[in-house]
Amino acid sequence: MATPSVDSAIVTKRQFGDLIHTARAEKNLSLRRLASLSGVDYSRLARIEQGTRPAPDLTSIRTLAGVLELDLGELLVAAGTSRSVMEDLVWSERVRLGHAVTDLGAYRPGASRLLARNTFDGHVEKRHGALCTVRVGNALIRVLSFSRATSLRLVVPPETVSVSTALPINATTSSATALPARVTKVRPMGQLVNLVLAADGFELNALYAADRSELSPTRGDFVCVTLLTAAIHTTPLEEEA
Repeated sequence: MATPSVDSAIVTKRQFGDLIHTARAEKNLSLRRLASLSGVDYSRLARIEQGTRPAPDLTSIRTLAGVLELDLGELLVAAGTSRSVMEDLVWSERVRLGHAVTDLGAYRPGASRLLARNTFDGHVEKRHGALCTVRVGNALIRVLSFSRATSLRLVVPPETVSVSTALPINATTSSATALPARVTKVRPMGQLVNLVLAADGFELNALYAADRSELSPTRGDFVCVTLLTAAIHTTPLEEEA
């Protein structure tokens, strides 16, 4: 017997709306009061609870989670964000807030698939104290390392990769590395967007919130990528032998 098909988008809308409705009822909040506290339009909130409108943007979901004291991760999954993407989002939230986010659950950066793709082995070309210039592909990247190793493994968190259409001010100082790149893929990932970037001799991944209106690159665009020196994790390769 054939299994009846289910419209997953409708199911997701209903799941998200049910979470909002239940939490609002538990707090004895009217729709108008929740709209006032969250900044989400009253009529849109009503349709979200009814399951006829999808979840709002990431900023609004974050606000709703705070007002209703809901788990942000649970809301995002109900909004259509996959569990695998949640790993990257959790790390982004921690970087944004500057400390551990307890209500998003445990997270190991090493488990992130995007982080694994942003792991590169390079040769140290120059060294000035802890500041090293490492060659990855044909590019020279500034990192910090207190090891005297001549080869380093670099791990670049994708949420710390800044992408712009012009060279940022002070991007060529010791605190950052600016590289030209071309956008090869744009991947919507729930409330996030993953950019795959072809740099000079290697591929780099960037991750940012989908509601960031100032950036909307498309495949084939040429951009400037900025890597923060202090954000790049380094490991001496000789110690792994």
